[in-house]
Amino acid sequence: GPERVMGRGKAIAGVALAVGAVAFIGLRRSLGLELDPASMQEVVSRMGVWGPLVYVGIVAFRVPLGLPSAVVLIGGGAVFGTLAATLYGAIGMLASAAFLFFAARVSGREAIVARMPDRLRPYFELAQTRVGALALGLGTGYPFGPATMFHLLAGVTGMTFLTFVLAVTSGALVRAGIYTFFGSRLVVGELSGLLAASALLAAAVGLPLAFPRSRA
Repeated sequence: GPERVMGRGKAIAGVALAVGAVAFIGLRRSLGLELDPASMQEVVSRMGVWGPLVYVGIVAFRVPLGLPSAVVLIGGGAVFGTLAATLYGAIGMLASAAFLFFAARVSGREAIVARMPDRLRPYFELAQTRVGALALGLGTGYPFGPATMFHLLAGVTGMTFLTFVLAVTSGALVRAGIYTFFGSRLVVGELSGLLAASALLAAAVGLPLAFPRSRA
């Protein structure tokens, strides 16, 4: 019956997720990726001309690889410099965001909303309004925000894919730019550059706290 088919589908999905998790763990270990920007810098540097493509792939699959975006983007800035790493990082983030967007639409609104933490429900309601694209761009661009959750939520709203791409791209350029600038300044090692990069990070964190609703 239908229940048996659904049960088999869930079992197959569970097995597929488990196999995928093991595969990504093995890939991360084989590449030598650790939770620090230095390992990212080393891995990408030894790839030669394939370095940019590998880097975009790492950014796109950073979640299943278990790597925070800060680690990946700072490492990219140390390898490619601010401008190139920002572009590569934004492409990788857009790729992963597009996958989450369509995965959410395939899964269905009910499946996503049922698993949504209560603290994120206001964001979900906001995403369905006219300023939803702006909220998506800001959520993606904020360096310490849950960007992947914003991308999933956008997938179960009425937002068009073109609007989604424009919003995510603008936010991804901001997030990537902040971190890659910090990474590039680490390589240069000049005190003035490090202070400027640190001030930029502090401003990115502190600016939303100037508004009561953001603090709440």
